[in-house]
Amino acid sequence: MLSGATPAPPTIKSSPDDDKTILHDPQEHRRERKLARRHHIRSTLRRLRERNTLFLNDNVTTTTNDSSIRTKTPRTLSDTTRHVRFRRQNSERRYLSHDKPIMITYDSGADGNYLSEMDRARAGLPILRPSTRKVGVANGDTSHAQHVTQLPFHALSPRARQADTFPDFPTSLMSVGKTSDDGTVSIFNKTGVTIHREEDVLITCKGEPILIGIRDDRGRYRIPLIQQRGQWQPRRPSTQARRTLRKANSVYDLPSTEQAIKWMHAVCGYPVKSTWLKAIKAGNYVGWPMITERNVQRYYPEATETAKGHLNQTRKNVRSTKTKPAPLETCDTSQLKGKKNRDIYTETYNVRETMFSDQTGQFPTWSQRGNKYIMVMVEIDSKPSSLNP
Repeated sequence: MLSGATPAPPTIKSSPDDDKTILHDPQEHRRERKLARRHHIRSTLRRLRERNTLFLNDNVTTTTNDSSIRTKTPRTLSDTTRHVRFRRQNSERRYLSHDKPIMITYDSGADGNYLSEMDRARAGLPILRPSTRKVGVANGDTSHAQHVTQLPFHALSPRARQADTFPDFPTSLMSVGKTSDDGTVSIFNKTGVTIHREEDVLITCKGEPILIGIRDDRGRYRIPLIQQRGQWQPRRPSTQARRTLRKANSVYDLPSTEQAIKWMHAVCGYPVKSTWLKAIKAGNYVGWPMITERNVQRYYPEATETAKGHLNQTRKNVRSTKTKPAPLETCDTSQLKGKKNRDIYTETYNVRETMFSDQTGQFPTWSQRGNKYIMVMVEIDSKPSSLNP
């Protein structure tokens, strides 16, 4: 073969039994497979459109004639070439058909949690087991429970969440007493009710209650219809409770820096802002909590006591308020006659190496450590003063 000659075309072999042609060119073979795959995809899409069972995801890529350009467009059934992907797992979503929320009555007269069977089914609460509970209703009849379920309040314990369902109850009831037994405190007002943990609530009352009652053995709260004198009197707080309420709070317990500066402003005697800042810059408040130049400059409170303490007063040194000393009188003692009655003796004591102490009176407020007195001690030689609670 001469160099530079053109290559020979691919050979084609024909079988005598059939008229099928076998191509040995790999590029032609790949082209035929690509056309067959496109034809299969088109026929599959056509069948799915006729059956109306085409489920496509959001990631549908349309390929143009130019293989180097690919764009993502919203899916439409009119596209001719697509890459179809089906979801691997089935997903199920439930939608509640009712618009109004399912409410439960927070009742202090109920000794247990009683749900309507219709409310349980609407809320989708589980059925734990059959119930054998019997409850007396207001009209004197007895109602039989059907199932035992659990309220969807995960902040409560499983015992407090347990409830019985009744098919003949028009509304659902949640027991106040059963919830209180779980270590909670319920606060009712004219707009609603809130439930808190018992350790998170400290209730302080300024006056005596207008009505009081007790809780019976079945967990119901009862108030006597006729309040008799000498009975149902409010209980006085114990000594420990009064001591706890009268304890002085710490500045570190305040929720914000602004309230802490307001507290320390009152402790320092409501000083003026300029005077307070000058004393802080001079280092007179080193060691005081929260009192820094930046905090006082930013959170200085405008208190009424500060203005009252700096009202216009009479100017000093306008006139003298001292009495003029009277001149000494000279007495003539030559004419004095009498008997000697007593003598005056003086003595000097050396007070070196001596310590004096004194105790203050009782303060009206307990300190945080439970102290109410301060012992003052003074040593004469070095003249230091010590204050110990």
